Amino acid sequence: MVCDHVQSVGRINNIDVTNKQLQLYCSSVRQKYSAYLEYQKKNRSKVAAGQKRKALSDEVSELKMKRKTLQNDADALSTAADDFSEQAKKSQQLTLLAKANGMRRAAREKAEQLKEVNQLIDNKLLELENCP
Repeated sequence: MVCDHVQSVGRINNIDVTNKQLQLYCSSVRQKYSAYLEYQKKNRSKVAAGQKRKALSDEVSELKMKRKTLQNDADALSTAADDFSEQAKKSQQLTLLAKANGMRRAAREKAEQLKEVNQLIDNKLLELENCP
């Protein structure tokens, strides 16, 4: 606005420097600009925090889906192992018992993975709570 005023009067020598309104406006321009920059900085930090929160939330959702899948797999393996054990008991075949033991071992591994995923979920939820 100052530049526009200078151009409208012709040149800098034609400006009335005793004009109080012009002096006040020029002195307040820097303060307004600083306030604008501070507002932009706060706005950028809010946007960045929102993006970080969204990324954490998405990661928690993915981990919960993985947990559900692991739980279903572990349950299916345990059920299948029990079925093989029952069949081995009825038919007295050691191969079925070996299959049942293998499935139980796989179910235990899935249970360990499930514990790790649960720990990751807890950590991410804690991080999400502490996110600004």
